[in-house]
Amino acid sequence: MAKAKKAAAKKRPARKAAPKKTAAAKHPILEKADTALEKAQAELAEATKKADEAKKQAQTKAAAAKKAGTKVAQRSAESAKRAAAKAQDKVKEKREALRHAKVNHAVARVESSVLEAEHKAVESVKDFAENLAAKAEADMKKALATFEERWKKARASADAKKVKSKEKKEKAKVKTVAKKATAKKRTIAKKANAKPKKRVAKKRTAKKAATGAKKAPAKKRSTRKAAPKKATAKKTAAKKKTSTRGRPKKATS
Repeated sequence: MAKAKKAAAKKRPARKAAPKKTAAAKHPILEKADTALEKAQAELAEATKKADEAKKQAQTKAAAAKKAGTKVAQRSAESAKRAAAKAQDKVKEKREALRHAKVNHAVARVESSVLEAEHKAVESVKDFAENLAAKAEADMKKALATFEERWKKARASADAKKVKSKEKKEKAKVKTVAKKATAKKRTIAKKANAKPKKRVAKKRTAKKAATGAKKAPAKKRSTRKAAPKKATAKKTAAKKKTSTRGRPKKATS
């Protein structure tokens, strides 16, 4: 059982085959040149085949005419010879067409390579720009995270200083309140510990107040009698003022 387990453990999962890359699409110019080249090659092959057949036929008829020695056979041989020559000219024409097709194909291949290079350059620039944009996004996130961390640290430090300042002020307020409280406590303690005044002194002051109250009515009577005197004094003063308001005395020489 243990060996079977080890064997099962050694088995690795089969790797999936990588997808085959599809052939890049040819440029229309190159596709057109390919088609023209294939057509020229096919036409040359067909012309060559016909030329070979015409040549063989001409050779056969020439041999037959030589053997027969008749004018009909001779005409047939000459006709076959002309057909063979014509077929051979057709082959030459198709070979020239194939040569031109090959040249055009080479030119088209160069042009398509240039166009493909331009297309690849555009795609490369596009991919590069996309990669840069993605990198910029990632770098921005990192920069923002770093900036946020630094900002938080700086803000925490500034807030800590403000808290210390506030704490200092509040402690100063508490000290002043405590001083006032201790001063009040002292005054309260002094009042509480002060000796009470003697009751005898209070009785004497009460007696003096009573005697003063008894004497007060006598004084009031004297003031009522003296009031007319004040009125007569005011009258005499008024007379003196009126006498002084008259003509001034003549100066004696």
